[in-house]
Amino acid sequence: MAAMLAFATQASAEPAASGGAGSALALLVLIVAIAGWLGLRALIRRFQVRKAERVVHGDFTVFALEALSNAAQLDRRIAAVERDAILAAMREIAGHELGADRVDAALAGARLSKDELVAYLTEKSRAFTREQKVQFLKALLGVFVADGRFEESEHHALIDYTAAVGFDREQAPNMLRGLISDMARSRIT
Repeated sequence: MAAMLAFATQASAEPAASGGAGSALALLVLIVAIAGWLGLRALIRRFQVRKAERVVHGDFTVFALEALSNAAQLDRRIAAVERDAILAAMREIAGHELGADRVDAALAGARLSKDELVAYLTEKSRAFTREQKVQFLKALLGVFVADGRFEESEHHALIDYTAAVGFDREQAPNMLRGLISDMARSRIT
């Protein structure tokens, strides 16, 4: 892509003596490169959504467990408090007793990447209720801060998930700061 952009820039800088053919060619190359890049990106996203769908089968509880398990692993270490945070969140999300063995299995065999989970959530967010989305973001934040650290990779993931559920990406940081503040004051349980 960078080589095509360099070629397009160079071709458009050729003298006018070429009759503008170089500029037209450069513009065409640029348009084709952008269209190709957008098409490739859409194709990759479709593959990510399909892979996630094969694992999740449209079940919000399964999605949440996969996403929270992935979230615990973003900082490359899984603390016992993160596991406990996932277990507590999943019991709240699932609305019934969820066994610790199921959480342990999800942590050990996380099948989806953050990008696959975010792509799936972006595509399927309308299928989930606002309550489920807020509950999920609260659980995600709880897992991220459970170990006492909130690293940059976790911050970016939280913003990506927030945008994927359909909340405004520009307003997401302010909303999340409010959630963090509420959690610090123990107003969110």
